[in-house]
Amino acid sequence: MMRQFATAAALFCAHALATIDSFAYLDTCSEIQSVISSASRVDYLLDLAYLPAINHWYESSSEASACVLNAGSTEDVAAAIKIIGNRQVPFAIKSGGHATNPGFSSTPGVHIWFDKYKSVTLSSDKQTALVGAGAIFSDVYNALDGTGVTINGGRVPGPGVGGFTLGGGFSWWTNQYGLTCDTVKSFTLVAPNGTIIHVDSSKPDLFFALKGAGNRMGIVTEFEYYTHLQGDVYGGLILLPQDDIVSLVEDTKVFAQQNKDPKVQIINVLDVTILGISSQLLVFHDAPYEPDSLKPFDKYHDAFINDVKVQSVSSFVSAIPAVLGGSLRGTFNTISVTNLTSTYLDAVYAEAQAVQKIIGLHGGRDFRFEIEPFLPTHGQHATDSAYAHADSPLPLNLDVSWSNPLDDEFWIDYTDGVVARLRQLAQSENILSPQTYSNYAATGTSADQLFGVENAARVRKIRDEIDPNNVMDLAGGFNLH
Repeated sequence: MMRQFATAAALFCAHALATIDSFAYLDTCSEIQSVISSASRVDYLLDLAYLPAINHWYESSSEASACVLNAGSTEDVAAAIKIIGNRQVPFAIKSGGHATNPGFSSTPGVHIWFDKYKSVTLSSDKQTALVGAGAIFSDVYNALDGTGVTINGGRVPGPGVGGFTLGGGFSWWTNQYGLTCDTVKSFTLVAPNGTIIHVDSSKPDLFFALKGAGNRMGIVTEFEYYTHLQGDVYGGLILLPQDDIVSLVEDTKVFAQQNKDPKVQIINVLDVTILGISSQLLVFHDAPYEPDSLKPFDKYHDAFINDVKVQSVSSFVSAIPAVLGGSLRGTFNTISVTNLTSTYLDAVYAEAQAVQKIIGLHGGRDFRFEIEPFLPTHGQHATDSAYAHADSPLPLNLDVSWSNPLDDEFWIDYTDGVVARLRQLAQSENILSPQTYSNYAATGTSADQLFGVENAARVRKIRDEIDPNNVMDLAGGFNLH
């Protein structure tokens, strides 16, 4: 509660300081308010919904806005973007607020939020689910619980369907079905000129671009996903102390090289704090029993926390601690490889040990190395996507948090250094994946790094056709130029 109060107070003060900059955009807010329907709402600083609307996973990603458009219909978004484009006003689009890059889903101008647009509608034949852009994945799994089906979505409750899907979307079911974007049937897109477009495989260029290129083509308000049959799963969180880390790294190596079961997945999160290195080990089996490939981890069942059990997908995902993070500052950064070799994983652990020696000197809270050993064949499910993933990339997410704005530059630079060292090692091992996963990528990552040279050129061409006036450049996101 105190952390939430501190965050609210800090954002309130920030807005007061930004009033002069935001004042010029208030006329735009008023014009939007005059044309939207009762399905939507415009909120200002003193409205109760304002602070939750601009809040993010990390405080450093939040920004005081002139107003918030809490959008409840596609038509209202279309009306708003016409006004925004005509006035050339900065804006932002927020789904779940997990973006860690400052300005990517925040703005001093018009902040578009989809809290009123998070319905989940299962088709009568249960083959597809239509999800509003404001839903987070725990919303989706809760809504589909008991239906016998679910979607190929996020692994933790906090991320919104919007940014996650438009960035690609690694999932607990990636080994079986590919990334989340590979299982989208259609998108409802508000083009930068306000035109509403139903985008599916009949529009191959836009369909390609919306699978990995983020918010560069317009504003997606609805996602139609193919479903798959779903029963209970075996899985949960094991929290391990530092004494177990060396053994766990060795077991992770064995799992990465020997697991062949597409229904089994783990995430080994090495969590560095001033107290040492612990691990948040997440295990998953898409069936209601423990598989042989997870039995080597049984020896850790007397850990600090162990909630591994047979449960529903909704219960499993909702219990993972990944909701909005309060008053901390933070960033992601990443590298992808094609094989989790022993040398590479040793290097990751060595970086964790190095961080532990200095984390307390610069206000560091957590430095997490999230190791994700998907099968080296998951790329067989890849569709024609801006984020090329047919080579079965294995992303490592670096999730870093600290408390003092004065330490921003240090931790961003330090994390860049970790990635540079791991890239050099991966190149020497011939395991470096050519693309960078955008949902983990740091600010400043180029389009060529995100998509590859050929795909980046195609994305730019599509962008030029759908957005000749560069309206989407008014919103935060990766630079395609």
